[in-house]
Amino acid sequence: MAVVDTLQKAGFEAYFAGGCVRDELMGLVPQDYDVATSARPQEVLRHFPKSQQVGVAFGVVLVRRRGAAIEVATFRSDGQYQDGRRPISVTFSSAQLDAQRRDFTCNGLFCDPIRGTILDFVGGRADIQARCLRAIGDPARRFAEDHLRMLRAIRFAARLNFQIESSTLAAMAQQAKALAHISRERVGQEMRMILTHPSRRSAAELLLETGLLQPVWHQPLTDAHLRPTRLDWLAGLPRQAGFALALAALICDISPTPDARTGPEALQKSWVLSTQETADLKFLLGQLPVLRNWKNQRLAVLKRIFADHRSQELLALYRAGTPEPGPRLELEERLREISATPLAPDPLVTGDDLIAMGQKPGPKFRAWLEELYNQQLENQFPDRATALTAARQLVATDAPPGPRAP
Repeated sequence: MAVVDTLQKAGFEAYFAGGCVRDELMGLVPQDYDVATSARPQEVLRHFPKSQQVGVAFGVVLVRRRGAAIEVATFRSDGQYQDGRRPISVTFSSAQLDAQRRDFTCNGLFCDPIRGTILDFVGGRADIQARCLRAIGDPARRFAEDHLRMLRAIRFAARLNFQIESSTLAAMAQQAKALAHISRERVGQEMRMILTHPSRRSAAELLLETGLLQPVWHQPLTDAHLRPTRLDWLAGLPRQAGFALALAALICDISPTPDARTGPEALQKSWVLSTQETADLKFLLGQLPVLRNWKNQRLAVLKRIFADHRSQELLALYRAGTPEPGPRLELEERLREISATPLAPDPLVTGDDLIAMGQKPGPKFRAWLEELYNQQLENQFPDRATALTAARQLVATDAPPGPRAP
């Protein structure tokens, strides 16, 4: 409020703008506050000299107050859009014209916190009361200007529990293919926000309904992928779920046979996933079939899975796809039994021990260490001496024959 107060006392119009006004009207806690003003960027900088101009072409200044960063933007009108992302030029204008350039009516409101009044040039208050997501002006034009607004519509509608207005919904379905031309990084960022929110299932339903999922996925999705689905995997996740877990659930919902290798690698390119996100996704999809068949797995296999730092997410994915309480309770009881002994103890037999036995590193070498550690995890060795004896026996029976005597 101090930023608005300072600008108003200097003779400028200044209001809270956009999502923070919407959230306040809905009784929600805004994540941040943006300010729109008639002051030009240099005038804002004059009153807040320690600020930073972050959007020179768009008149945006970042003002820091008491540890918070507040985006202060000059009222503007946008020129022609040419890349489906941003205008090639802007003109500083008025509050009313600034509202007209925004995406949805619920985001086109201004609030004067000093006087306690709302400025509504687009019918946003009525749409908030009706829980309706409506594009400002011509929906087709709004989405042609910035294609990513279609994904933002999905996110807002799901999070706010709004119905998308019919002409807005029709324009999204009509322009869905345009999302294929959007920066993959921007799509990935938007999908992270969609999937990490508790409204993820509703958002996925809208992605399917509007036909946006295909261009968003950016790889072929057959009829088998897009078969009718209730999205039970997404619905079964806990409210707070990480991106890799939620993405794995979505893949399970839409893919008849999720591929633990090619699926994550394709999405890594499609959404610019980080190396860690890709590895996490591979782990979840790769170990899920193992966990679903846990009764037939070696104790060592289960211990290795549960020792992994991602095991709780894997269990959450398993529960999401296993609605029957019986199998879930059985697995949880087995996990309690397994956890009675260390899940990842230090190896009793090391590579140095095998070298001391005259062996050289190589494929066999690694396989021996792997098997010996599995036996250790299965409690077959009471001490290191027993483990070393087992190592000598394994090497003796499995080692390749030596050179023949001349």
